[in-house]
Amino acid sequence: MIPILYIQPYASRVGGVDTVLLELVAGLDKSRFRPFVVLPGPSPYAEKYQAIGAEVRFAPVAVFGKPRGWSYYFVNLARLIASVRALRAIVRKEKIALIHSHKMEAMGGNLLGKWMGIPTVQTVHELPRRPLLAYKFMAWLNHLFNDLVIVLCDQSASMFEWRSRKSAKVRKIYNGIRLRESAGSAAEAAEVPGSSPIRQALGIGPEEKLVVTVARLAPMKGIEYLIDAARLLLDERKDVKFVIVGDVAFEEDLPYKERLLNRAASLGLSGSVHFLGLRRDVDRILAEADAFALPSVYDIFPTVILEAMNAGLPVVATDVGGVPEMVRGEYGLLVPPADPLKLKDALNELLRLDCKAMGRAAQETLRAEFTREIYVDKTVRLYEELLRPGLLGGRA
Repeated sequence: MIPILYIQPYASRVGGVDTVLLELVAGLDKSRFRPFVVLPGPSPYAEKYQAIGAEVRFAPVAVFGKPRGWSYYFVNLARLIASVRALRAIVRKEKIALIHSHKMEAMGGNLLGKWMGIPTVQTVHELPRRPLLAYKFMAWLNHLFNDLVIVLCDQSASMFEWRSRKSAKVRKIYNGIRLRESAGSAAEAAEVPGSSPIRQALGIGPEEKLVVTVARLAPMKGIEYLIDAARLLLDERKDVKFVIVGDVAFEEDLPYKERLLNRAASLGLSGSVHFLGLRRDVDRILAEADAFALPSVYDIFPTVILEAMNAGLPVVATDVGGVPEMVRGEYGLLVPPADPLKLKDALNELLRLDCKAMGRAAQETLRAEFTREIYVDKTVRLYEELLRPGLLGGRA
């Protein structure tokens, strides 16, 4: 078996990188690959990785992102030294054949690979933002210290262009999810008596429209704009309810969550906008909905949109990152970010269309482009390219 080392630089408790890395590890042929996942500390996802056949190791991981104080880079330089030492021990002990890091700010695995002559891949989960020079610089480091770089959308690939020069190491691979045959459209779920526990629990009638959002509660997800759009829409029609599934991933986002709850209450939406927190039955909740909404102000390739498509839901989302590459006109509408009025108009328009037919179109696109099998197959092909004897020696 070929030992692959995956590096996830954040010990999160809600989604993000772990969601897509779990899909990749789960889809690997375990008779060919032996996956190891490095996390910087305890995480609820550690057991999930182990459950799908990965071996988890804890080690310091250096990240060079947005500075949070004058000592930020000095602390991370020290952590980088400790990280390289710890990763080298893992690489030597487990005879790692390839290192695959996630997040462009993660440094250590790529440097170690160059030092030890081990192929390295880095998946970039970021978009170009201000200061653009900083993102271009990190992209240059990713280009310099990796054999291949995976981006999730065209907008991310633009960071790997420097005037007339363009990285030849960049490959675009869409994230994918496992198809769930049990997921169905809201209309189909409503046809089965007693099959709508969320609607029953929240007092939402079968004739009412249900819009669901699944997202971690963080400013980048723009939930406040959905709340404002809900108020505007309910001023025009009374047959729509909203459910928001998700919670904060980091303590620093707790004040944002509090602001959302207060905003909904102050706008008189307590009976129309429901915050459900973290749930294990997201598939079932989506199956009861009529539409899905994601009002992100910043997002790269939110797999939750794929989950909504799998459930047969039409989508209203913001035109950010890779979302336009996911949401097509046959089953969705795009609106500018941070614009509650246009978000309201799009939701109103969508709910007047044939949501069931649009949901079927979403499912067809998902099966053709965004499955776990496609995602894993394309990634494994990159591994095979790098692991082919003699390739690295001839790489420019």
